[in-house]
Amino acid sequence: MAGNLLQRLTFIYLATYLLVGGLGLLVVPELTLRLLLSSGSYGDVMPRLVGVFMIALGGAILEFVRARDYSYYRYAITARIFIVVALTALYFKARDPLFLVLDAIVLVGLLPSIYVAVQQARPAVRSSSQRPAG
Repeated sequence: MAGNLLQRLTFIYLATYLLVGGLGLLVVPELTLRLLLSSGSYGDVMPRLVGVFMIALGGAILEFVRARDYSYYRYAITARIFIVVALTALYFKARDPLFLVLDAIVLVGLLPSIYVAVQQARPAVRSSSQRPAG
């Protein structure tokens, strides 16, 4: 039961930063990038395009939350691990603090998600390894 609540909360966090960040990038990209400590120049169109995709993805995650459908929970973890690796690589290439801030935002939700997934996997491992003697 507690696992489902934590799954729900981590998905709500994910949907929230995607929707709020996406809206910011779509509507006021310059301000949003400044708030994210960006030191790079990304033009006016690309941040807005990223915002569109973030809003669309955030809406899909919100629908998972609304439907209490966590069947893609592990994939969401895998995807965010990839995102953290990619953002870290982009930081080393561009040296823009934006990528570290985005890493932190993703990790705040990713680490509890990993914890939830590990906790949910443990009972299944215990029950399958405890076989009756016979």
